[in-house]
Amino acid sequence: MACTQRYGQGPEDELAFESDGDYTRKIGYLRFANYTVKAAACASHDNLLNNVWYQSEEVFPVTGTPEERQNVFWIPVSYAYFAVARQLKGLKLESCINATTCLNYTPSVNTVGRGISAGIRLDNAAYRSFIYRKFHVSPVDMETASVALVCHQQNTSFIAIRALSDLAGGGSAESNEADTFSSLAADNAVAVVVEFIKNLSSSML
Repeated sequence: MACTQRYGQGPEDELAFESDGDYTRKIGYLRFANYTVKAAACASHDNLLNNVWYQSEEVFPVTGTPEERQNVFWIPVSYAYFAVARQLKGLKLESCINATTCLNYTPSVNTVGRGISAGIRLDNAAYRSFIYRKFHVSPVDMETASVALVCHQQNTSFIAIRALSDLAGGGSAESNEADTFSSLAADNAVAVVVEFIKNLSSSML
Protein backbone atom coordinates (compact mmCIF):
# COMPACT_ATOMS: atom_id res chain seq x y z
CA MET A 1 0.00 0.00 0.00
CA ALA A 2 1.13 3.57 -0.53
CA CYS A 3 0.77 6.54 1.76
CA THR A 4 0.69 10.28 1.20
CA GLN A 5 1.36 12.84 3.91
CA ARG A 6 -1.07 15.74 3.96
CA TYR A 7 -0.13 19.28 4.99
CA GLY A 8 -3.12 21.39 5.99
CA GLN A 9 -5.14 22.95 8.77
CA GLY A 10 -7.52 20.09 9.53
CA PRO A 11 -9.04 16.79 8.40
CA GLU A 12 -11.60 18.57 6.20
CA ASP A 13 -8.91 20.20 4.05
CA GLU A 14 -8.72 18.92 0.51
CA LEU A 15 -5.76 16.72 -0.36
CA ALA A 16 -3.55 17.55 -3.30
CA PHE A 17 -5.15 16.28 -6.53
CA GLU A 18 -8.18 15.04 -4.59
CA SER A 19 -10.56 16.95 -6.82
CA ASP A 20 -9.24 14.92 -9.78
CA GLY A 21 -10.03 11.64 -8.05
CA ASP A 22 -6.41 10.60 -7.49
CA TYR A 23 -6.83 10.56 -3.72
CA THR A 24 -9.55 9.31 -1.42
CA ARG A 25 -10.51 9.48 2.25
CA LYS A 26 -12.21 6.08 2.19
CA ILE A 27 -9.15 4.06 3.28
CA GLY A 28 -8.36 6.23 6.28
CA TYR A 29 -5.38 7.79 7.96
CA LEU A 30 -3.11 7.79 10.98
CA ARG A 31 -3.36 10.89 13.18
CA PHE A 32 0.00 11.46 14.84
CA ALA A 33 -1.56 13.64 17.54
CA ASN A 34 -3.31 10.55 18.92
CA TYR A 35 0.09 9.23 19.98
CA THR A 36 1.44 12.40 21.58
CA VAL A 37 2.70 12.03 25.14
CA LYS A 38 0.26 13.87 27.46
CA ALA A 39 -2.02 14.48 24.48
CA ALA A 40 -4.71 15.99 26.74
CA ALA A 41 -2.50 19.02 27.35
CA CYS A 42 -2.22 19.56 23.58
CA ALA A 43 -5.90 19.14 22.74
CA SER A 44 -6.13 22.66 21.31
CA HIS A 45 -3.34 21.82 18.83
CA ASP A 46 -4.76 18.53 17.63
CA ASN A 47 -3.43 18.64 14.09
CA LEU A 48 0.02 20.21 14.48
CA LEU A 49 1.67 16.81 14.10
CA ASN A 50 -0.19 16.16 10.85
CA ASN A 51 -1.57 12.88 9.44
CA VAL A 52 -0.52 10.08 7.12
CA TRP A 53 -3.20 9.15 4.59
CA TYR A 54 -3.27 5.70 2.97
CA GLN A 55 -3.79 5.58 -0.77
CA SER A 56 -4.06 2.98 -3.50
CA GLU A 57 -1.21 2.31 -5.91
CA GLU A 58 -1.56 3.25 -9.56
CA VAL A 59 -1.04 0.40 -12.04
CA PHE A 60 -1.52 -0.17 -15.79
CA PRO A 61 -2.51 -3.85 -16.26
CA VAL A 62 -1.48 -5.53 -19.50
CA THR A 63 -5.02 -6.87 -19.87
CA GLY A 64 -6.50 -3.39 -20.14
CA THR A 65 -6.47 -0.70 -22.76
CA PRO A 66 -2.97 0.81 -23.01
CA GLU A 67 -2.54 3.72 -20.60
CA GLU A 68 -5.80 2.87 -18.87
CA ARG A 69 -4.89 2.98 -15.21
CA GLN A 70 -6.33 1.17 -12.24
CA ASN A 71 -5.92 1.87 -8.55
CA VAL A 72 -5.33 -1.09 -6.23
CA PHE A 73 -4.83 -1.34 -2.49
CA TRP A 74 -5.15 -5.08 -1.78
CA ILE A 75 -3.83 -7.66 -4.23
CA PRO A 76 -5.02 -11.24 -3.59
CA VAL A 77 -2.64 -14.16 -3.84
CA SER A 78 -3.50 -17.10 -6.06
CA TYR A 79 -6.26 -19.22 -4.49
CA ALA A 80 -4.62 -22.39 -5.85
CA TYR A 81 -1.21 -21.39 -4.47
CA PHE A 82 -2.74 -20.53 -1.11
CA ALA A 83 -4.44 -23.92 -0.92
CA VAL A 84 -1.09 -25.63 -1.52
CA ALA A 85 0.61 -23.42 1.06
CA ARG A 86 -1.94 -24.44 3.70
CA GLN A 87 -0.86 -28.06 3.22
CA LEU A 88 2.59 -27.14 4.54
CA LYS A 89 1.39 -26.57 8.09
CA GLY A 90 3.22 -29.02 10.31
CA LEU A 91 6.30 -29.10 8.09
CA LYS A 92 9.34 -29.75 10.27
CA LEU A 93 11.64 -26.73 10.41
CA GLU A 94 15.04 -26.31 12.02
CA SER A 95 15.36 -24.38 15.28
CA CYS A 96 19.14 -24.48 15.79
CA ILE A 97 22.09 -22.90 14.01
CA ASN A 98 24.48 -25.25 15.73
CA ALA A 99 24.70 -27.43 18.83
CA THR A 100 24.76 -24.45 21.20
CA THR A 101 22.69 -21.74 19.46
CA CYS A 102 18.98 -22.50 19.23
CA LEU A 103 15.66 -20.71 19.31
CA ASN A 104 13.55 -21.03 22.45
CA TYR A 105 10.69 -22.33 20.32
CA THR A 106 10.13 -24.46 17.22
CA PRO A 107 9.52 -22.45 14.01
CA SER A 108 6.29 -23.26 12.22
CA VAL A 109 4.62 -22.69 8.86
CA ASN A 110 1.50 -20.54 8.99
CA THR A 111 -0.74 -18.77 6.51
CA VAL A 112 -2.09 -15.27 7.14
CA GLY A 113 -5.15 -13.42 5.94
CA ARG A 114 -3.32 -10.21 5.07
CA GLY A 115 0.22 -8.89 4.88
CA ILE A 116 1.62 -5.51 3.90
CA SER A 117 4.88 -3.88 2.87
CA ALA A 118 6.29 -0.65 4.26
CA GLY A 119 8.76 1.73 2.67
CA ILE A 120 10.86 1.71 5.85
CA ARG A 121 11.97 -0.89 8.38
CA LEU A 122 9.07 -0.95 10.79
CA ASP A 123 10.29 -1.13 14.39
CA ASN A 124 7.53 0.55 16.37
CA ALA A 125 5.07 -1.34 18.57
CA ALA A 126 2.42 1.42 18.51
CA TYR A 127 2.40 1.54 14.71
CA ARG A 128 2.36 -2.25 14.57
CA SER A 129 -0.78 -2.22 16.73
CA PHE A 130 -2.33 0.54 14.63
CA ILE A 131 -2.02 -1.24 11.29
CA TYR A 132 -3.30 -4.46 12.86
CA ARG A 133 -6.40 -2.70 14.18
CA LYS A 134 -6.95 -0.66 11.03
CA PHE A 135 -6.14 -3.18 8.30
CA HIS A 136 -6.17 -6.58 10.09
CA VAL A 137 -2.66 -7.45 8.92
CA SER A 138 -0.06 -9.63 10.59
CA PRO A 139 3.32 -9.63 8.79
CA VAL A 140 5.00 -6.45 7.57
CA ASP A 141 7.97 -6.53 5.21
CA MET A 142 9.62 -4.20 2.70
CA GLU A 143 9.53 -6.20 -0.55
CA THR A 144 6.39 -8.28 -1.14
CA ALA A 145 4.13 -5.44 -2.30
CA SER A 146 6.45 -4.62 -5.20
CA VAL A 147 6.30 -8.24 -6.40
CA ALA A 148 2.52 -8.30 -5.95
CA LEU A 149 2.09 -5.10 -7.98
CA VAL A 150 4.22 -6.38 -10.86
CA CYS A 151 2.35 -9.70 -10.90
CA HIS A 152 -0.98 -7.85 -10.87
CA GLN A 153 0.16 -5.60 -13.70
CA GLN A 154 1.30 -8.64 -15.71
CA ASN A 155 -1.82 -10.69 -14.85
CA THR A 156 0.38 -13.36 -13.21
CA SER A 157 -0.53 -15.41 -10.15
CA PHE A 158 1.65 -15.04 -7.08
CA ILE A 159 2.11 -16.02 -3.46
CA ALA A 160 4.61 -14.76 -0.89
CA ILE A 161 6.60 -17.06 1.37
CA ARG A 162 8.51 -15.13 4.03
CA ALA A 163 10.57 -16.07 7.07
CA LEU A 164 9.65 -13.69 9.91
CA SER A 165 12.44 -13.21 12.39
CA ASP A 166 11.44 -10.25 14.58
CA LEU A 167 8.45 -8.53 16.17
CA ALA A 168 8.23 -4.87 15.12
CA GLY A 169 8.88 -2.71 18.16
CA GLY A 170 9.52 -5.70 20.41
CA GLY A 171 7.14 -6.57 23.22
CA SER A 172 7.51 -10.34 23.09
CA ALA A 173 8.72 -12.52 25.94
CA GLU A 174 10.91 -14.30 23.40
CA SER A 175 14.19 -12.75 22.28
CA ASN A 176 14.06 -11.80 18.59
CA GLU A 177 17.79 -11.80 17.88
CA ALA A 178 17.08 -11.34 14.18
CA ASP A 179 20.76 -10.88 13.31
CA THR A 180 21.77 -14.08 15.09
CA PHE A 181 19.11 -16.24 13.45
CA SER A 182 18.88 -14.63 10.00
CA SER A 183 20.73 -17.54 8.35
CA LEU A 184 18.40 -20.01 10.05
CA ALA A 185 15.37 -18.04 8.82
CA ALA A 186 16.76 -18.08 5.27
CA ASP A 187 17.39 -21.83 5.37
CA ASN A 188 13.88 -22.50 6.67
CA ALA A 189 12.37 -20.25 4.01
CA VAL A 190 14.20 -22.18 1.28
CA ALA A 191 12.98 -25.48 2.77
CA VAL A 192 9.38 -24.22 2.69
CA VAL A 193 9.69 -22.99 -0.90
CA VAL A 194 11.13 -26.33 -2.05
CA GLU A 195 8.31 -28.23 -0.35
CA PHE A 196 5.76 -25.81 -1.78
CA ILE A 197 7.04 -26.44 -5.32
CA LYS A 198 6.90 -30.20 -4.76
CA ASN A 199 3.29 -30.02 -3.58
CA LEU A 200 2.34 -27.62 -6.36
CA SER A 201 3.80 -29.94 -8.98
CA SER A 202 1.90 -32.91 -7.50
CA SER A 203 -1.37 -31.01 -7.48
CA MET A 204 -0.97 -30.14 -11.18
CA LEU A 205 -0.46 -33.77 -12.31
